[in-house]
Parts: sequence; C-alpha cells; structure tokens
Amino acid sequence: MNIEVHLCPKEQSYILRNIYPLYLHDIAEIWGLRPNRYGVFEKDDVSTLEEQSQKLDVWWDQPSVLFPYLISVDGIAAGLALVATTPYIPSPHVQYYLNDFFVLRTFRRQGVAQRAAELVFEQFQGTWELQTNPTERNMSTQIFWRKTLNTYTGGRYTEQNGVHPEKGNMLVFRFANK
Repeated sequence: MNIEVHLCPKEQSYILRNIYPLYLHDIAEIWGLRPNRYGVFEKDDVSTLEEQSQKLDVWWDQPSVLFPYLISVDGIAAGLALVATTPYIPSPHVQYYLNDFFVLRTFRRQGVAQRAAELVFEQFQGTWELQTNPTERNMSTQIFWRKTLNTYTGGRYTEQNGVHPEKGNMLVFRFANK
C-alpha cells in the first residue's frame, strides 16, 4: 500500500472539495451537529455543496500561510489534512496547527491515517498543535491521536484541556519535531 501526502494544487482542488462534505458528515456525529435546512453541514445558510466548496478557497488564496494536503492511497484520494500557520493558529507559541484531518472510512484501520499524519508532520519542523473533541463520543479519535503522537514523538507530546475560540472545549495536543 503506497500512502502519499502532497499539497493539493488549485487545479486539483476539486478533489479535496469532494472529500470535505464527507468529513463534515463524519464529524457531525461527534459534535452532535445537524445539517441546515438545505441538507448541508454548515452553520451558515449555505444551500448547495458548491457554495460550501467556495468557503475552502482561502486554502489556495494564501499559499505561504495555509497548506491543503491531499492524502492518497495507491493513487486514490483517501483524505485531507489542512495545516495552518499564523495568523490562523488559535494558540500562541505554536508554529503549525493541524486544522482538519480526515481519512475516508474505506481506508481506516489499515495504518493509513497514522502514516499520513506522520507524513504531514514531516512537511514542517517546529512546534505543532492539534485539537479534537474532548467528549466520550470521540474516544476513538482521542485514542488515535495519543497512539500516533506517542509513536511519532517517542512520548514527547503534551495533552491538556483547552478552549478553541469558535469550537469551545477541546482536547489540545502539542509537540515539537525540530
């Protein structure tokens, strides 16, 4: 199995845009979210997936600040990883923030997500942060990040409760890979 992570160029952004609604549907269960009146998982009154897709434009409009990665397995789109830098980081003293990370269900429990996360982290050396839902509904994700970060950092990461300015209470993981 060949797992790759690469920056998604704007001309291929449609692939990442195809995956994004699946990601939002997947995390809706964890966050207890419901679709809006148009059947789209967005807070705003977005009426189509095309409209929702336009919200992702910022990831290609700021190429030295925001980094949209596409995860692939044997050449097939398998997920996404969105990495942000200042000013899109919710915490001070962090250089890189894993804003979103998602692997399609078809590719789960095969080591794809762990390897993809490691490949994403290797793109930038410095201090990293990622956050996830702290509730029991999200135990599998919490276990995944603990295992992945323990393996990747040799146990040198921190975990604490925190608050995201938009999402509320979060479980915050930090580590350095420099």
